[in-house]
Amino acid sequence: MAERKEILSDLSSKIAEGNIREAYRTFEDLPVVDQIAVSISPGVGDALAAYEVGEFGARAKTNIEDKDYLGAAGNYAMSGLSLASLIPLLRFLRGARGVTKSASKTVDAPTTPDKPLTEEPLQLSPPKKVEPELPEVEEIFPFQQKSIKELSYDTQQPALPLSSKARNFLHGHYKKLDPKTQTLPLDDWIKTLTNPNNEIPLGELRLLNVLDEMNEVHPKLKLQAGQFKDSKISKGFLDNYMAENQIDSLIVRGVPPGRLESPDTSFDNDAVKRSQQQKLYFVRGGGDKRTRKDHYAGLQLDNPNLGKKLINEPQKTTGDKTYVFDGVGTYKPLDRLQSAIGVDSQKSFDEINEALKDIGVTPDDTFVDIFRVQSDFADEVGRSTNFVNPKTQKEITKKLLRYNKIADELNPFLATNPNKRQNAVLIRDVLDDVYDLPVRGLEFNLDADDVTKYTGKSFTESLDKTPEEIFYTPDGSGGLKYFEVPNNPEALSKAYFEDTTMNTRGFQDLQGPSGEFTILKQAVIPKLTDIGSGKYLIDPYFGKSSTNEMKLPIRTNMLQAYKQGADGIHISDRQAKTEGSGGYKNVLEKYTRGEKEIQKILDELGLGNKKKQILTKIEGTDTQYDGTYLKFTDEVKKAIEEKGINAFKDGGPVEIDRMLAEL
Repeated sequence: MAERKEILSDLSSKIAEGNIREAYRTFEDLPVVDQIAVSISPGVGDALAAYEVGEFGARAKTNIEDKDYLGAAGNYAMSGLSLASLIPLLRFLRGARGVTKSASKTVDAPTTPDKPLTEEPLQLSPPKKVEPELPEVEEIFPFQQKSIKELSYDTQQPALPLSSKARNFLHGHYKKLDPKTQTLPLDDWIKTLTNPNNEIPLGELRLLNVLDEMNEVHPKLKLQAGQFKDSKISKGFLDNYMAENQIDSLIVRGVPPGRLESPDTSFDNDAVKRSQQQKLYFVRGGGDKRTRKDHYAGLQLDNPNLGKKLINEPQKTTGDKTYVFDGVGTYKPLDRLQSAIGVDSQKSFDEINEALKDIGVTPDDTFVDIFRVQSDFADEVGRSTNFVNPKTQKEITKKLLRYNKIADELNPFLATNPNKRQNAVLIRDVLDDVYDLPVRGLEFNLDADDVTKYTGKSFTESLDKTPEEIFYTPDGSGGLKYFEVPNNPEALSKAYFEDTTMNTRGFQDLQGPSGEFTILKQAVIPKLTDIGSGKYLIDPYFGKSSTNEMKLPIRTNMLQAYKQGADGIHISDRQAKTEGSGGYKNVLEKYTRGEKEIQKILDELGLGNKKKQILTKIEGTDTQYDGTYLKFTDEVKKAIEEKGINAFKDGGPVEIDRMLAEL
C-alpha cells in the first residue's frame, strides 16, 4: 500500500499548494481501483469532487462555443452527476459511514469488516439532471453537397480513392434521394439505406458502423442519434457520421521491394516476375483475429494513423494484421504471343490471337496482371468460431428463444413429476438440440423468481455466502468483485446468485418440499452489444458463409491500372496452379470470383452491355494467356473518371437476398 499512500500524499500536496487542476489531472489518469481509494478518502476526495462540478461545466461551455453540442450534453450530464458526488465511479461511498470508516479495507478486501454490511444503506437524492437546450439537428450538421471524389475512401494512396456507395446515395449521385428528405427518425433512415431498391451494400454499412455484424442498427449510431429528440437525425448528421467512420477503414500499403513474399517462386510469365509488386490491404474488422500468421509476420510499416488519433498510437503496424495481400506485374500479352513465348501449338496461337484482337489489343498495349491474391485471414473465417454469419445467427436466436419457451412450459411438470428417470429423458432430449447449435460459449442462467416459484423458498437460501461475504469477494486484481453492486443485501445476493447459476450447464438441481428435483435453465441470447465488441466478428466483404477477399484487390488494382495509364488488366488462376495450388479447389474458385468481379464493376459503370467489345476470356489453352482480359477503351476510361470504382459492389442487399435464397 506504500504506492497508494504516495499517491494520496502527492495529491494532498498539490491541493494544499492550490494546484487543484493539476491534482485532478493526476487523479483522472489513475487506475480505477486507485480512483476509488482516492474518492473515498477524507479531504482529498471531497476537494476533487467539488472541483468536478466546475470542471465539467466549463468543458460543456467550451463545447457549446465550439458548436460541439454532443460533447456539451455529455459534459453537462457529468457536471450534474458531480453535484451528487457520483463521478468518476461510485463516489457516493464517500458519504457512507461504514464504508468510509474502513476505506482502506474496502479496497484491500479484508476478511473481517469493521462494520456489518447489513446496516441501513445511504439514501441518496437522485442526481440533478441538466438538459441543455440543443439547436435543431440541421443547424448543427448542415448538409453540404460534395462530388464523388470528395466522398471516396482515403486508402492512404492518393491515386486510389475507392468510392463510397453509401455516401454517394446521400449526395444524390445515383438513385436520387427525395430532396425533401432532410430529417428522419433513425429507424426510417435505416429502412431507407437497407432498402434493396437503393442498392447500398450491407457490407459497407457495416464498415461505416451504420449496421452491426447482425445487420441491425449499430449501437454507436444509436447512441449518437439518441442525443436528439425522438432520435431524429439529419442527412448532414448521417453523412458526417459516415465520413468519420470512413477514416482508416480501408488502407492499402505497398510492400517495400526488399520485403516481397517469396519473390523467387516459379512463374509462368517471366515478364510479370521481373515487374512484380505486392500490396497489403488493411480492413477494419478483418485481420485482428488471425491466429495463423504465415505471411509478412516480420514486416513493420509506418502507422498511417499517426497524427490523426491519440498520441500514444503505435508507431508501426505489422504486416500480419493485413486482411488480404496480392501481387501484380505488367506485360504486353499480344507482343509476347507474336514472339511465340509460351505457346506451342498453332491452334492455341490462333485462338489467343483472335480473342485479344476482338477487344482491340495491340502489340504495344501493356496489361496489369493480377495474381497471388491470398489471405491468411480469409482462410480462417470458414472454420473459426470468431466469425458469424448474420443469417445463421438470426436462425440460432430463433431456436434459442423457442427453447426458452419450451423450458418455461416444461418446468412446472419437471418440478412436480416424481418420475426422475422420465424427467431426465425429457431434459436430455430438449437440451441435445440446443447443445448441437453452432454457438460459441453458449450459456444458461436461472431466474431467481423461478427458485421461489418451484421451491417455495427465497433464492437467498440456496447461497453459500452471506451478503457481507459477497461484498468482500476479491476480483483477483486488488479490488472487489461486487464493488459496483448497490450496497444492500438483496442486490448483492442477486448478483452472486446470477454469477453462480450462469454457466454452460442447461439444467439446475433444486431442493423442494418433497425432495430434490431438476428444471431447465434459460439459454442466454447473444446481445447486440456483444456484436462488434470482439466476441463476434464479420468482415465487410463477408458473403454466404465466408469472406470474398477477391473484391478489394480486384477493385483496387483496376483503379490503379487505369490511374497509371495501363491499357487493361488480366487475371487468371495460372500462377496459383504454377505454385502448386491446383489441388486446392477453394484457391481456384477465388480467381473465378475475381474474374466475375470485373464484370460487376462494368455493370456499375453502366458498361455491362458493352462487354463483348471490352472484355474477353481465354480458357482451355493451358498457357499463361488463359484468363479474363479487360481493355481500357476510351469509353471505359471515361466511365471510371466520372463515376470512380466503388469499394463495394453495387446492389448489396439484393445480391445477399439472392444468395441466402440459394442456401
